[in-house]
Amino acid sequence: IKSGVMSEETNQVFKSKLRLLTAIASGIILVIATVAGILGFAARNLAGNIKALEVIASPKPVAETGPLNILLMGTDTRTGQGGGFGNEKELGGEGRSDTTMLIHLSNDRKSAIVVSIPRDSVVAIPACTKSDGTTTEETTGLFNSAFSTAGPGCTIKTVETLTGITINHAVIVDFVGFSSIVDALGGIKVCLTEPINEPVENGAGVNLPAGVQILDGKNALGLMRARYTLADGSDLKRIERQQEIISITIDQITNKNLVTDAPQLYRVLNAATSTLQMDPGLADLDSLLTLTTSLSTLGSENVSFVTVPYVGTPDGNHVQWTEAANEIWSAIINDTGWPPASAPSAEPTPTQTPENTETIIVKPQDVSVIVLNGTRRAGFAAATSEFLKTQGVNIAEVGNAPNKDTAETIIVHTPGNNLKAQLIGKMLNISNIVEDPELVGADVAVILGNNAPQTWTQPATETPAQPSEPAPQPSPSAISAPTSGLFCPIP
Repeated sequence: IKSGVMSEETNQVFKSKLRLLTAIASGIILVIATVAGILGFAARNLAGNIKALEVIASPKPVAETGPLNILLMGTDTRTGQGGGFGNEKELGGEGRSDTTMLIHLSNDRKSAIVVSIPRDSVVAIPACTKSDGTTTEETTGLFNSAFSTAGPGCTIKTVETLTGITINHAVIVDFVGFSSIVDALGGIKVCLTEPINEPVENGAGVNLPAGVQILDGKNALGLMRARYTLADGSDLKRIERQQEIISITIDQITNKNLVTDAPQLYRVLNAATSTLQMDPGLADLDSLLTLTTSLSTLGSENVSFVTVPYVGTPDGNHVQWTEAANEIWSAIINDTGWPPASAPSAEPTPTQTPENTETIIVKPQDVSVIVLNGTRRAGFAAATSEFLKTQGVNIAEVGNAPNKDTAETIIVHTPGNNLKAQLIGKMLNISNIVEDPELVGADVAVILGNNAPQTWTQPATETPAQPSEPAPQPSPSAISAPTSGLFCPIP
């Protein structure tokens, strides 16, 4: 199928990479990935910005190979954070580990496992030595209270005690760190489907209208932290939104091509390194450069994101880990990768075919579509394109088909784009899909016929029954950034 009004600009495939890291992780990865491009005194000056974190016993420099376990902790302390982040008197001091991620890098640095630990997990916290030399008692409490009780060293000891995993390196970043990095980037562009108003007295301190806008550091942080006025108010739902925000953020960082803009690159690196704390073994410039080199071939398809398997506590306010978590800890200790080779990496989706030996993930934003009206219904193609936009699909063109009395709706695709056509077919509940080598201007074209419904509705999502002891599975971010419904496509 050919269209005579398609422009050359629309003849491209809009592709986006899987975004797997939360806000804390994105900051440190940005530093590690780009510091190698700064030479001489500037690089050593940036490395010198990083505050030493004395929490690892006998920290060693990073080697080119060998498994590594890095614990990333985001503190929610308000001490020294300036205005707008909450009451410093009530929420100051060490703070709590607002976000905690355990990152395991494989021996050959060709794969990684990233484990998110819910802050509201009820766990056994061991006795810890505080910075003043006093010792806390062993107790059972919320995971993030280990940080506030005895600092980051206690969080590390808690993770090691619970999992049997040795933590090789540690990183801490606070509110100002994330906010400063966003400001150095020039802000983050987002599109919100609804306004957000969460006063600082009751939550994140953010007030944003619906629609397209550029967020500065303070508002971006507020959006990252917003919780009580969105969805069910849970930390678990906030984690999903954070992953989606980071997907948007890293896309924009990539598009900026910072390596060709030395002044902005230096501002971003300076903001990041000035607000990060690392153990001496990782903070060393040579270690950062070595880690950069060893990870140069690590692709996102080889990174598995998981959340510690959990069930809700009887009161419904917190979560507790299940025995299934031990399988993840074993995979990290033995450096065998995740998920296990014998287990599927995700639930089967329409984008998988039986002959595939690997799961191929197609996301809506990967697909460009032409919508043509083959009926006499006025505005039907426009309405259909708007529906597809709400699902995250890129619309290349909207128009009329030559035949105004097309009987059956059909989806056609260019060679090699059958999976994309299947994804659109699922959204529209259309199974009539064919390949057309002559299609130009988009990956997929939808020709609407008289058998199409008057309106489109989102397909119902089947919810499988949950076993009493759920097996550990990659989190939604291992497949794609979760879709929370809060964000709309940016025009």
